[in-house]
Amino acid sequence: MPGHQAIADLLASRGLDTVFSMLGGTNVPWIGAGVSSGRLRLIPTRHEATCVSAAVGYARSTGRVGLCSVSRGPGFANAVNPLIAAVRNHSPLIMVVAESPSPDSMTAQNVDQRAFTELIGAGFHHATTLTEFAAALDAAMAAAQWDGLPQVLSMADGILDETATGPTPPISSGRPRGLPDASSIEAAVDLLKQSDHPLILAGQGAVHADSRDALAALAEATGARLATSVLAVQFFAGHAHDLGLSGGWASVASRAAMRECDLVMVFGASFNQFTSGHGKLYDDPVVIQVDVNPDAIGEVVPVDLALVGDARSTAEGILGAWNTRGLGRRPPPPPLSRDHIRASVQAVPLDTSEGLDPRAVYRVLDDVLPSERLIVTDSGRSLPTLPTLVGTSTARDFLIGRGYGSIGLGVGTAIGAAAARPDAHVVLICGDGGLMMSAQELDVMRLADLRLTIIVMNDLQYGAEVKHLRQYGLPDTIAQQTPPDLVRLAEAFGGVGTIIRTLDDLADLRLEPAGLHVVDVRIDPEVEGTRALGTNGEKRLEQAAAVRS
Repeated sequence: MPGHQAIADLLASRGLDTVFSMLGGTNVPWIGAGVSSGRLRLIPTRHEATCVSAAVGYARSTGRVGLCSVSRGPGFANAVNPLIAAVRNHSPLIMVVAESPSPDSMTAQNVDQRAFTELIGAGFHHATTLTEFAAALDAAMAAAQWDGLPQVLSMADGILDETATGPTPPISSGRPRGLPDASSIEAAVDLLKQSDHPLILAGQGAVHADSRDALAALAEATGARLATSVLAVQFFAGHAHDLGLSGGWASVASRAAMRECDLVMVFGASFNQFTSGHGKLYDDPVVIQVDVNPDAIGEVVPVDLALVGDARSTAEGILGAWNTRGLGRRPPPPPLSRDHIRASVQAVPLDTSEGLDPRAVYRVLDDVLPSERLIVTDSGRSLPTLPTLVGTSTARDFLIGRGYGSIGLGVGTAIGAAAARPDAHVVLICGDGGLMMSAQELDVMRLADLRLTIIVMNDLQYGAEVKHLRQYGLPDTIAQQTPPDLVRLAEAFGGVGTIIRTLDDLADLRLEPAGLHVVDVRIDPEVEGTRALGTNGEKRLEQAAAVRS
């Protein structure tokens, strides 16, 4: 078997059967062989950055490792920004790329890919033979599954023309699990026993570990409330103890409840300045942090107890020790329903004289969107209230695609989710600026026969930049970069468009059963989403108390 076919077969045998790629001379042989043999499914993109974001969407919506491929040199360089976002998001993916620098003296497409990869914190593996490629692939899979970090798999040009001998190497084992030592488990039980108002906070690592049931059981035994980081939004959806998001996007009512917590047990989240509300969200609680990466524990906020281990195994271990001591089931915390949490967001008065209030848009969308929805977001100032006002069934049905603050990654993430989950109606909610950064990717829905609805929260400007211009007393005209006619844009890519100017228009929205549907929703350009959240100190907490009473 020729090497280019063997590469495709090796990837498919590891469950990497869908590849997102901007094709180039260095990857088209093995992708073409895989497509021809039926072992690989290709989702073509119009830019290298998009194939990385799509692999992220595929991975986060399925729990599997995503696969993408770019050509060496310029292709790799174009993909660096979303690769950084994937590192920050702990998204498990493998990027296959030809080696660079290349020994081929005829190529000018050289860049030190290993140095770039290591600089941004992703894993790097290189293979010069098919045997090395199989071993490197398994090492990359294990690393991606362990803590969700993307892995770059570099291969020498000669592999494509090598002749494979012998059967395909056996598939490596799945995601390993780790359990902290017994003394750490017992120390965690001691602290939980002393706590009157504990909180369990789950992040992306808890999602990777499939730990929802274990964490919910621990909460029910210990009387703990539940909350999530942005990357694990909706992880505890439907649970009576769920407070929703912790951090800058937390609701008014949730913030008031979080300040009562005297212990926060963090599973698979960095508990950074954003998740902790810059130190203002919690009132000096005891902090227990659980993570598979010991370097991530206490990296931003000091912790009282560190537990190095898998979220699910650790939660099960703590619950087992709790029960062994005969501590029984504590009374549940005071109820705080989803309706109360949503009401605290909607109760904050905002002037919306020039367009729709994003909160009202989200409230209607929650009713209009089908129950089998899968929500993807870009980044933008209209989004902070979205996770509270629009619900999904699980964390894998709600993918916040903001990376490390970069906009323009939402379209790619939605493409990956749509390719992975044709059963779900994938809905991307983004700003006009984020959409236009990757508008060429709307063509992927035509090329790959995907279904995607895009709700564009359109304020006809770069709204965040308007604020900065005004801060310096400058005219905001340079930020008034309006998008083109979005209906015609959708039609140009074989889709349909709808204009929404009123809430009645939105309530009557009928989503397309297939293909691309772009919905242009005109929102008030002066509304800041964070104004409806508890980010302005005690005044908001007083409002929360009024709502809860």
